[in-house]
Amino acid sequence: MHALKKISFIIHGKIRSCLALQEEIKAIFFADFALDFSVTTPTKNAIDLTLEALEAGADFLIAVGGDGTVNEVVNGYLQFKTPKDIPIGVIPLGRGNDLVKSLGIKKDLKLLYRGLSNAEFKNLDVGKLSFFDFAQKNKHSRYFINIADIGLGGLATQMVRTSPRFLGANWTYFWSILRSLWVYAPQEVVLSCFDWKYSGKILSICMANGRFFASGLAIAPSAILDDGKAEIVIIGKVGWLDFLRHLPQLRRGEKLQHPAIKYFSASACHIDSINPMPIDMDGEFVGYTPLHMEMIPQRIRFIVPKS
Repeated sequence: MHALKKISFIIHGKIRSCLALQEEIKAIFFADFALDFSVTTPTKNAIDLTLEALEAGADFLIAVGGDGTVNEVVNGYLQFKTPKDIPIGVIPLGRGNDLVKSLGIKKDLKLLYRGLSNAEFKNLDVGKLSFFDFAQKNKHSRYFINIADIGLGGLATQMVRTSPRFLGANWTYFWSILRSLWVYAPQEVVLSCFDWKYSGKILSICMANGRFFASGLAIAPSAILDDGKAEIVIIGKVGWLDFLRHLPQLRRGEKLQHPAIKYFSASACHIDSINPMPIDMDGEFVGYTPLHMEMIPQRIRFIVPKS
C-alpha cells in the first residue's frame, strides 16, 4: 500500500473562518491525501511555515491567502533548494488576488482537488530582485511571481495595508492610488537593460511577470508568465486625472496611449535612482533601490486547474 502524498496548506492568519475552511478542505481532500495545516502568526510568516513543511516532507504546497502569501510560499520553496519539484497552488482569499487573474484560477476547492489529482500543472517564470533593506545598508535578494515595482506602488501598498477592510479590495486600491498620485513626486532614475536604456523622472516602474496588480488593473497587458521576460512599464509624470481618464482601459486590459507611459520587455535590468525609491513586490513593501532584476524561466511548477 502506497503512502498518501502530503499536501501542506499555508494559511494567512487573518483569514476569517479559518477552522471552517480547514474542515471544508478535509471533506474534499482527506480520502486521497495526507493533510497538514499551518497558520501564519506575527512571529512566523509563510516563508517560515513553508520551510517547515518542506522539512516535514510536503509533496504539494498550497498558499491560502493573497498575492503576498503566494510570494512568501514561493520564496520559502526557493530558499529550501530541494532537488524535487514541489507543485504550488493557491486558494485566493486575499485582498487583491492578482496572480490568479492571469492564470484563470478560481476560489473553488473542488477545481483545485481535480487540478492536483490530474497533475494540471504549468511551469511559471519567477523574477529575482537584489536591493537594499529598510535601513538602506545591506543588500537582500528576493523572488517575485507576479509584479515588482518601484516608486508609487510602494507608497500605495503601505496605504492599502493601513486601510480598513470594510471598503473592499477595489475601493481600497482605487483610493490608495489616488492618494499616492496626490502626494508622490516624480523621481530621477536610470534603467539599464542589455539592449536598451531609459533615463528620466518617473512615478513608477513596473516589472511584470503577470498582467494585473492593484485588484484587477491590467498594468502590463502583454506580460506572459512563462516567456522568460518581464514586461517593463515606465510611468512618467502623470496625475490623478490621467488615472481616472484611463481607468476603463486598465480594467479592459488595453495598453495606454499616453506620452508619459512606455512599454518594453527585458529578461534582466538594473535601476539606479538619485534618491532611494520604495520597492513593492507582489503587494509587499520590501526595501529600496538601487536594484537588479533578472527573470528565471519556468522555475516554479504551479497548479492551474482547467476550468
